[in-house]
Amino acid sequence: MTSTRAMFKKPKSVVRRVVNVLLAAVLMLVGATLMITSYQQVDADEELARTGVHVAGTITYFSDARKASNLDITVEFVAADGVNRYAHAPLDHEQHPYIGEQVTVSYREQQPDQAVVLGYGSTNKFLGGVGLILTAVLTTPGVVLIPSKVWRRQRDKPRSGSGTRP
Repeated sequence: MTSTRAMFKKPKSVVRRVVNVLLAAVLMLVGATLMITSYQQVDADEELARTGVHVAGTITYFSDARKASNLDITVEFVAADGVNRYAHAPLDHEQHPYIGEQVTVSYREQQPDQAVVLGYGSTNKFLGGVGLILTAVLTTPGVVLIPSKVWRRQRDKPRSGSGTRP
Protein backbone atom coordinates (compact mmCIF):
# COMPACT_ATOMS: atom_id res chain seq x y z
CA MET A 1 0.00 0.00 0.00
CA THR A 2 1.31 3.46 -0.83
CA SER A 3 1.48 6.20 1.73
CA THR A 4 -0.79 9.25 1.62
CA ARG A 5 2.23 11.47 1.15
CA ALA A 6 3.35 9.50 -1.91
CA MET A 7 -0.14 9.63 -3.44
CA PHE A 8 -0.35 13.43 -3.29
CA LYS A 9 3.24 14.15 -4.22
CA LYS A 10 3.35 16.03 -7.51
CA PRO A 11 5.88 14.74 -9.99
CA LYS A 12 8.55 17.29 -10.87
CA SER A 13 8.21 18.71 -14.32
CA VAL A 14 11.01 18.21 -16.82
CA VAL A 15 11.52 21.98 -17.05
CA ARG A 16 11.93 22.27 -13.29
CA ARG A 17 14.45 19.42 -13.22
CA VAL A 18 16.44 20.94 -16.07
CA VAL A 19 16.47 24.36 -14.38
CA ASN A 20 17.67 22.79 -11.11
CA VAL A 21 20.46 20.91 -12.86
CA LEU A 22 21.52 23.99 -14.84
CA LEU A 23 21.54 26.15 -11.69
CA ALA A 24 23.69 23.61 -9.84
CA ALA A 25 26.06 23.36 -12.83
CA VAL A 26 26.38 27.16 -13.08
CA LEU A 27 27.13 27.45 -9.35
CA MET A 28 29.74 24.68 -9.59
CA LEU A 29 31.38 26.49 -12.51
CA VAL A 30 31.30 29.78 -10.58
CA GLY A 31 32.95 28.04 -7.64
CA ALA A 32 35.67 26.55 -9.84
CA THR A 33 36.20 29.91 -11.57
CA LEU A 34 36.55 31.68 -8.22
CA MET A 35 39.12 29.11 -7.08
CA ILE A 36 41.18 29.34 -10.25
CA THR A 37 41.07 33.15 -10.33
CA SER A 38 41.99 33.39 -6.66
CA TYR A 39 44.95 31.05 -6.97
CA GLN A 40 46.22 32.94 -10.02
CA GLN A 41 45.97 36.22 -8.09
CA VAL A 42 47.80 34.72 -5.11
CA ASP A 43 50.54 33.56 -7.50
CA ALA A 44 50.69 37.09 -8.95
CA ASP A 45 51.05 38.49 -5.41
CA GLU A 46 53.89 36.06 -4.70
CA GLU A 47 55.59 37.07 -7.96
CA LEU A 48 55.19 40.74 -7.00
CA ALA A 49 56.74 40.01 -3.61
CA ARG A 50 59.77 38.46 -5.34
CA THR A 51 60.27 40.92 -8.19
CA GLY A 52 58.75 44.20 -7.00
CA VAL A 53 60.42 47.25 -5.51
CA HIS A 54 60.88 46.74 -1.77
CA VAL A 55 60.41 49.75 0.51
CA ALA A 56 59.76 50.33 4.19
CA GLY A 57 56.20 51.02 5.24
CA THR A 58 54.44 51.91 8.46
CA ILE A 59 51.29 50.26 9.80
CA THR A 60 48.72 53.04 10.09
CA TYR A 61 45.62 50.96 10.84
CA PHE A 62 45.09 47.66 12.60
CA SER A 63 41.65 46.06 12.80
CA ASP A 64 41.54 43.78 15.83
CA ALA A 65 38.04 42.43 15.21
CA ARG A 66 36.64 39.24 16.71
CA LYS A 67 35.76 37.83 13.29
CA ALA A 68 38.73 36.30 11.48
CA SER A 69 37.61 37.76 8.14
CA ASN A 70 37.92 41.30 9.57
CA LEU A 71 41.51 41.07 10.82
CA ASP A 72 43.59 43.33 8.61
CA ILE A 73 46.14 46.13 8.49
CA THR A 74 46.72 49.19 6.37
CA VAL A 75 50.31 50.14 5.61
CA GLU A 76 51.47 53.52 4.35
CA PHE A 77 54.55 53.66 2.14
CA VAL A 78 56.22 56.18 -0.15
CA ALA A 79 56.68 55.04 -3.75
CA ALA A 80 59.55 56.12 -6.01
CA ASP A 81 57.36 58.93 -7.40
CA GLY A 82 57.23 60.48 -3.89
CA VAL A 83 53.51 59.89 -3.40
CA ASN A 84 52.19 58.33 -0.19
CA ARG A 85 50.42 55.07 -1.02
CA TYR A 86 48.54 52.48 1.02
CA ALA A 87 48.58 48.70 0.95
CA HIS A 88 46.17 46.41 2.79
CA ALA A 89 46.79 42.92 4.11
CA PRO A 90 44.75 40.38 6.07
CA LEU A 91 46.14 38.92 9.28
CA ASP A 92 46.35 35.47 10.79
CA HIS A 93 45.26 35.03 14.40
CA GLU A 94 48.89 34.50 15.41
CA GLN A 95 49.99 37.89 14.07
CA HIS A 96 49.81 40.82 16.49
CA PRO A 97 51.14 43.97 14.81
CA TYR A 98 50.87 47.43 16.28
CA ILE A 99 50.29 50.84 14.78
CA GLY A 100 53.60 52.47 13.92
CA GLU A 101 55.38 49.16 13.33
CA GLN A 102 57.76 49.12 10.35
CA VAL A 103 57.09 46.47 7.67
CA THR A 104 58.33 45.82 4.14
CA VAL A 105 56.10 46.54 1.16
CA SER A 106 56.73 45.31 -2.37
CA TYR A 107 55.11 47.24 -5.21
CA ARG A 108 55.11 47.21 -8.99
CA GLU A 109 57.29 50.07 -10.22
CA GLN A 110 54.98 50.95 -13.14
CA GLN A 111 51.84 50.66 -10.97
CA PRO A 112 52.67 51.60 -7.37
CA ASP A 113 49.07 51.02 -6.28
CA GLN A 114 49.63 47.30 -6.79
CA ALA A 115 51.45 46.42 -3.60
CA VAL A 116 51.75 43.57 -1.12
CA VAL A 117 52.87 43.65 2.48
CA LEU A 118 55.59 41.06 2.97
CA GLY A 119 55.02 38.58 5.77
CA TYR A 120 51.24 38.99 5.71
CA GLY A 121 48.49 37.19 3.83
CA SER A 122 47.02 37.88 0.43
CA THR A 123 43.59 39.48 0.14
CA ASN A 124 42.84 37.11 -2.74
CA LYS A 125 42.74 33.89 -0.67
CA PHE A 126 39.19 34.60 0.48
CA LEU A 127 37.71 34.07 -3.01
CA GLY A 128 39.48 30.74 -3.32
CA GLY A 129 37.89 29.60 -0.08
CA VAL A 130 34.44 30.67 -1.24
CA GLY A 131 34.96 28.87 -4.54
CA LEU A 132 36.14 25.73 -2.77
CA ILE A 133 33.09 25.73 -0.51
CA LEU A 134 30.69 26.33 -3.41
CA THR A 135 32.25 23.58 -5.46
CA ALA A 136 32.39 21.08 -2.58
CA VAL A 137 28.85 21.78 -1.38
CA LEU A 138 27.37 21.43 -4.86
CA THR A 139 29.55 18.59 -6.15
CA THR A 140 29.27 16.25 -3.16
CA PRO A 141 25.47 15.79 -3.34
CA GLY A 142 25.71 15.30 -7.10
CA VAL A 143 28.35 12.61 -6.73
CA VAL A 144 26.23 10.86 -4.09
CA LEU A 145 22.71 11.37 -5.47
CA ILE A 146 23.16 10.81 -9.20
CA PRO A 147 24.54 7.25 -8.93
CA SER A 148 21.90 6.34 -6.35
CA LYS A 149 19.11 7.59 -8.66
CA VAL A 150 20.55 5.63 -11.59
CA TRP A 151 20.80 2.53 -9.42
CA ARG A 152 17.22 3.00 -8.16
CA ARG A 153 15.90 3.37 -11.73
CA GLN A 154 17.74 0.24 -12.79
CA ARG A 155 16.34 -1.64 -9.80
CA ASP A 156 12.75 -0.43 -10.37
CA LYS A 157 12.77 -1.03 -14.13
CA PRO A 158 10.38 -3.87 -15.09
CA ARG A 159 12.35 -6.87 -16.24
CA SER A 160 11.28 -8.85 -19.25
CA GLY A 161 11.30 -12.59 -18.94
CA SER A 162 10.96 -12.59 -15.21
CA GLY A 163 9.60 -16.10 -15.32
CA THR A 164 5.95 -15.32 -14.63
CA ARG A 165 3.20 -15.83 -17.18
CA PRO A 166 -0.04 -13.92 -17.45
